[in-house]
Amino acid sequence: MKYRDLLQELTLLPGISGYERRIARYLEKELAADCSFSKDNMGSVLCEYEGSQSTPKIMFIAHMDEVGFIVSDIHPDGFIKFHNIGGWNPNTLLSSPVEVFNSQNESFPGIIGSIPKHFKVKEKKLEIADMFIDVGATSAADLKENFGIKIGDPIVPVANFHYSEKNNRMFSKAFDDRVGVAALIALGKKMREISHPNTVILAGSVQEEVGTRGSASLANRTDADICIVLEGAPADDIPGIPGNSQTAVGKGAQVRLFDPTMIVKPEMRNFICNLAEENNITYQTTVRKGGGTDGRNMHIANMGIPTIVLGCPVRYAHSHNCLISLNDFEELMKLITAIVENMNAETCKQIQN
Repeated sequence: MKYRDLLQELTLLPGISGYERRIARYLEKELAADCSFSKDNMGSVLCEYEGSQSTPKIMFIAHMDEVGFIVSDIHPDGFIKFHNIGGWNPNTLLSSPVEVFNSQNESFPGIIGSIPKHFKVKEKKLEIADMFIDVGATSAADLKENFGIKIGDPIVPVANFHYSEKNNRMFSKAFDDRVGVAALIALGKKMREISHPNTVILAGSVQEEVGTRGSASLANRTDADICIVLEGAPADDIPGIPGNSQTAVGKGAQVRLFDPTMIVKPEMRNFICNLAEENNITYQTTVRKGGGTDGRNMHIANMGIPTIVLGCPVRYAHSHNCLISLNDFEELMKLITAIVENMNAETCKQIQN
């Protein structure tokens, strides 16, 4: 499957935090036949591939969940109040389409609304608490009986996928972190033809967007020697962001050296950057002053696992409509493939020590 088609299928699947089953099933369908496949009780999935040597063990981890919402209350007139799952900018939400899923897995289209300008007495800062979702129900009873929608049901953003041949750009929702999941699947497919002196573990984690919870359970039982976190990395190359861009769309894979939850070991940084340069892979190093990833749990597991975040820059992350460059995704794939081919016991020991 072409990278473009894989990314289209994955980004359009619904899978907010706590409801990642469709993404997990997709991973299983694509990879389980060629690996040792397992799941944990939170819903995270693992695919293991043993190469010419059983060690070192390299874990590539990407979170399957996307940001979304949950039904928090129901108005007597049938409007739905909602709470955010993951971080959202309220200014991006009004008039946006969503799908509400009931307990029978039926979905219903809805629109995010608030009091129109025509009826506002006084302007105030827009908050999610001021908004509601309209699915066309006439009352709370109608919403319950005809739609089957109840408090606690998940709400997923709706978006269209577009590919532009001009500059090889893609538009969709959930690139954070379906680009990482796509990289796992694409790498898993490559394992049939790659000679690798190690064991590769591909992990799809759950609930990253609400506190890296899935990776916490994986960290409790992993025996990985090295961890590579694959992310849809927020791009900083748009107007209004101060400072020089370090995660620009179209300028290669992100190599993250620092965020508030993890500092990359110099030995790991040197291995990754040298490998990229030796293989003519385009990359950009990044120091992030905010945010965090599954790396926060993985790098402190056991005796400590050398960990780094590699990403594909994503403009407008955590919104209904995001943008990436297919070229950046291709550079990310080249980099993680080179890691698999070159990470042997000696290299791993040098990084660990």
